[in-house]
Amino acid sequence: MNGTVRFSEQPIKLKKIIFWTITGGSFILLGFLIYFASMNLISNKVMTEVAGSISEDDLAMLANDPNVEALLGNSMDDLKAADLQKTSLPIKTKEEAVKKISESFSIDEIKQSVSKVKGGLTAEEQNELYSLLTERLSDEELTALKIIAVQEANQNQ
Repeated sequence: MNGTVRFSEQPIKLKKIIFWTITGGSFILLGFLIYFASMNLISNKVMTEVAGSISEDDLAMLANDPNVEALLGNSMDDLKAADLQKTSLPIKTKEEAVKKISESFSIDEIKQSVSKVKGGLTAEEQNELYSLLTERLSDEELTALKIIAVQEANQNQ
């Protein structure tokens, strides 16, 4: 009799294992889906904020940036129509830009920088922000971020 009890318990144990495996896998998949959806929402919000704060003077200055000019030329049309996928820049999409920024800066640093930019920056604050960016990002990463911001500003106009 002990053999039949064990034999009849095996299908129940197997069903529990299958149930918990499927449940666990579903939660992991749901977590990934939520992560990717939230990254997309965050990247759209951040890029909209950055693009909204770019003025015509900023665009002109960016078009004359030597790093940008070497890659894309010096006209605004070249800058706005640039396809980063065809460049050697390490950041090619706004999602990659947000990921790089979130890896390089803390949430508090990002919030402080955004609030400063919204309120307008003094020359000293501009220098502080630029030195912070150049400390943590390479020249190529900065160039890519500038181009992505300009393209987003162009789309939002």
